[in-house]
Amino acid sequence: MSMKQTNRLKRAGAVFCAGALVLSLFPATLAAGSGPAESSNINRQNYSRWSSPVTSYLYANESGGLTRVEYTGGQVVVENYSASFAFLDSRTIQPELPIWGGFFAGESYNFLVFGQSNAAESDSTEVIRVVKYDKNWNRLGAASLKGARTTIPFDAGSLRCDEYGDYLYIRTCHEMYTSDDGLNHQANLTMAVRQSDMTITDSFYDVMNISLGYVSHSFNQFILVDEDGKILALDHGDAYPRSAVMVGYYSNASTGKFSGSGYDWCWNMDLQTFAGSIGDNTTGASVGGLEETTNGYVMTFNYDGVGGGGDRYVYFQYMDKATGKGLQYKLNNSAGSNTPVLAPTGLEGGYLLWNDKSGDTLNYVTYDASGVPGDGVQTAAAPLSDCQPIPYGDGVVWYVTENSVPTFYTLDASGVAAHPLGATEPETTPTPSATPSATPTPTPTPTPSAT
Repeated sequence: MSMKQTNRLKRAGAVFCAGALVLSLFPATLAAGSGPAESSNINRQNYSRWSSPVTSYLYANESGGLTRVEYTGGQVVVENYSASFAFLDSRTIQPELPIWGGFFAGESYNFLVFGQSNAAESDSTEVIRVVKYDKNWNRLGAASLKGARTTIPFDAGSLRCDEYGDYLYIRTCHEMYTSDDGLNHQANLTMAVRQSDMTITDSFYDVMNISLGYVSHSFNQFILVDEDGKILALDHGDAYPRSAVMVGYYSNASTGKFSGSGYDWCWNMDLQTFAGSIGDNTTGASVGGLEETTNGYVMTFNYDGVGGGGDRYVYFQYMDKATGKGLQYKLNNSAGSNTPVLAPTGLEGGYLLWNDKSGDTLNYVTYDASGVPGDGVQTAAAPLSDCQPIPYGDGVVWYVTENSVPTFYTLDASGVAAHPLGATEPETTPTPSATPSATPTPTPTPTPSAT
């Protein structure tokens, strides 16, 4: 088993990714006697036109329990729970910059990402700060990205991270400096940080084209470094390109760089092109996940087929690592869905989850290492949230709040179970339905070089 595989299975899913304050003056405050924080993350994974930064996370901690990390009420809440979902203790961390970006639980360190606006378009203004902590939440250092053609970081999109060896890779978005047409356009932004000394080793934020991994507008961003150090990303574009687009960089993650020489840094593949005019923010779609299996990569999105205004169907896509060929599955025969979510249990497979339009009914199906869905979609009474489900026990776990403390949900072979804090034995409610059929998808081809 490779180092990357060991790391990914240990912390998968958290893998899931006021002016400047000096954190040494505002240390993480431990409050063992305090109860869980109330918040409302229910259905926050769902979006209509563009996404927003993820605010709630889980990771499996070194004590065998779970740690909740959530940005709520203008601060970062960190709570520890036992393996049976009993609340243990909490602490709070004050943001170092006023705009929330995201969190990533790495193998050795935790990272919080903050930002601030730059209306003056100054190249010396810090716009993104990546803060490094040990696993006891002691601040160890930070990396700062300045200028970066950014007026507002994390705008109209999200932020996700992955790591490989000593390098942290971040894919997010930004509103850019004023262009020749007098507008501030939005696009994706990618950067890499060496964890040992918190040096930024690579970044890209210029206007270019898909041959360099550039997507504009980019309304949701996913990044994955696979077992072999290949860097892949998935974006929701409305113009250049107008599609759910996957890219694979030619540089290896072990170098600390995703950029290449010349104007051809990556291959790209449109998972789904969207009807409508170039730059129309309404695409009728949302993008929900990118994960690795032993044999390939799996992705998910929903789309109404008309570029906006229709009910959305859920799609699940697989791409073989060796050949680049893939299959696409349409999962729901009845129209209407919220943004779907991938919940891997490891490299051998996992679950695809989505709620119906109301957000009340959970639909789920297994998938295997070859990207083949299981024998039928099942349903349960359970909501999703922007908390990425993570591997736990023989299945996955996530949590949901609705102006409340967390309710944990587990999914395994026995079905879905709710675990309200302080409650006892949960109920499971699986209901099978038809198995989806597959449609072949094309092999990715490199785009022409920019001129």
